[in-house]
Order: sequence, then structure tokens, then C-alpha cells
Amino acid sequence: MPVIMHFSTFLKFLTLDTGDKIRHLEGYATPGGFDFYRSSRDGVLQFSAHGRDRNKVMTDIAKLAPHNAVAHNIEIFEYTANWLDKQKGARIAPSRGVWPSPGRHFSVHIEPEIGLEQSGSKKIIAVYPRREPRLNRDKAGAGIVLLQRAYKGTGGEEFGILDAYGSKAYWSPTNVSAALLDREIATIDAELERIMG
Repeated sequence: MPVIMHFSTFLKFLTLDTGDKIRHLEGYATPGGFDFYRSSRDGVLQFSAHGRDRNKVMTDIAKLAPHNAVAHNIEIFEYTANWLDKQKGARIAPSRGVWPSPGRHFSVHIEPEIGLEQSGSKKIIAVYPRREPRLNRDKAGAGIVLLQRAYKGTGGEEFGILDAYGSKAYWSPTNVSAALLDREIATIDAELERIMG
């Protein structure tokens, strides 16, 4: 059965070195686990696309996140909301979808948290919620390439990756981002095939 991961988890795999990547992928061999960042992702979407009050979102996170994840998820939400408050344009709800890997050993939930519309153009932004390892232009660009390939939209969207802790959005792939993405996808597919049998 293919592994299903969220886009932020896929971004995490882009940032890990090979040994850590293999160790984290081996975790999929046993059932269980939980989505550590779900409450902050849901909170950002509610705040951004549906106008939910900032304080109410933080209360929601405190109620819904696992006890050991509350403070971290509130922090991610606050950094993201602070960045979002500085942006221009109408806030819209991005579309959602699932992207299957070429080897069919995993799929990625494509669920960007932020949508902005400015003068008819749409910016669709996914949040990178981790403090470490750091995101760089090549890896953020690989995430943008995956959004370009997989996002179910009109085809005219501009994609970005927001590094929540860095309060910085990346807007364009580098000249190695597509090759990096393809290499990472092939590695994850091959490791999951080995691990899952």
C-alpha cells in the first residue's frame, strides 16, 4: 500500500541528508504516528482563507494539537500569520489534490495553506513549518516545481514556499531545482519499495 504524506513532510525529506532521510522513511514500515503540524496547517488556512480571528485560531490549536505539539504549532501559526498580515491582496482558499509518485510507492497531499489574489493573478503558497533543517533556494525551488506539476488550478498561478521560521517566501526554482526534485522522488520511491517490500 502506498505511503501518503503531506506536502510539508515531503519538504522535510528534501532538507534531510541521506541517512536521516532513510531513518525517517523506515518509520513508515510500522503503522501509527500522527501529523505533528496538522493543527498549525489548519489554523493558517482558517485564518488566511476563512477570516478566523487570530486568537480563536490559537485556542483551536491549543485544543486540537497533541500536548507535546501545542507550543510549536502556535509558534508556526504566529510566524506565518505575521508574514501574511504584511501581504497585499485578497485571501483565497487554494485548491487541494493528491500527487502520486512515478513509482506509486508514495503520494503527496498537495494542500497549500495560503492563497492571495492580486489584480487577477493568484499566488499559492505552501508553508515549510520546521525550524531545522533549514530550507534553501534549491530545495524550496524543488517544492515549487512539484507544486507547478501537481497543483489543480487554472495554470496561471504563481507558487511559493514560505519558510515560517525564516519569515521568507521563495518564489522561483533555481537551475538545479527540477533535477533535485526528480532525484529526491526517485530516492524516496526506491527506499519505500525496499522498506515496504
